[in-house]
This record gives sequence, structure tokens and C-alpha cells, in this order.
Amino acid sequence: MTKALVVIDVQKYFIDENTKKIPQKIADYIKKNKFDQIVFFRFINNKDTPFYKFCQWKDMMGPPETDFCPEIEKISHKEFSRSIRSCMSEDFRKFLEEKGVDELFLCGFNTDECVLTTAFDAFDRGFKVSIIEKLCSSHNSKESHKAAMKVLGGQFEII
Repeated sequence: MTKALVVIDVQKYFIDENTKKIPQKIADYIKKNKFDQIVFFRFINNKDTPFYKFCQWKDMMGPPETDFCPEIEKISHKEFSRSIRSCMSEDFRKFLEEKGVDELFLCGFNTDECVLTTAFDAFDRGFKVSIIEKLCSSHNSKESHKAAMKVLGGQFEII
């Protein structure tokens, strides 16, 4: 199997007590493990997103909020941007197809939103999905993260 590590939203905006250790853990994990592809996703909000239109959420519109955390920003990777929860855009799917990737390992922020949504979306599109639990967290709360991991554990391999 051709495998990709997908790092979701490890951006400065999401750093708090629940998430602050995750960027370094991801950097260390990448150094110790071999993946065929490493992909980082950057969430960028804009006036056309549901977050802006329906929730009046005006954060994450650009730097410095959308910058990657310094612990990971220099790691060699392919980068995609998005403005919805799921990472499974047409461009990303084409990239995975071109690279022959059929297995995704997900980590990053927020377990209860973007990691969860991407996992189910990727599965529905025919990818084997694993969640690297120690590399996931949620700035919403520890309880949100735990609840998401319980849901994810019912469907996916948790490593």
C-alpha cells in the first residue's frame, strides 16, 4: 500500500492548553516514521465559507492565524489549503490518485471537526484510513477530542 501522512490544521490559531504539545509530537513522529507522502492542510476562512456566512466567524482569514506552527513548518511536505472541514477536495483526490496513495494516516487539529470529517469523507471515497491518536487534539475541549476518538474508533484503526 502507498501511504500518506495527512497533517490537518496545525496552525497557530488553534494552539491552546489542549493542543500545544501536538506540533512537536508530529515533528518527532515524522522523523521516526516513513511515509510515501506527507501532506499538510491549511485552513483559511473567507467571506464565502459557511463559517463566515452563517456563523459570522471572521477569524482565520490570513496570517498570522493561518501560519503553521514553527515546529512543523520546515518539514518537507505537499501543502493544500481549504475552507471547509473536510480535506477531501478534488485537487487533493487527484494528487492522491497521481501518487498511487490508497492509505491515509490522519493527525492534527481538530479531532472533533476536521479530522473526523476528513476520515469519513476519505473512507467514503475508497481510502483506508487510520487515526494517529497521540497526534490529534481539539482546541474545543478534551471532552470533544475524546468523544470524536470514540466515534472514530468504531470505524477506523486507531494507532
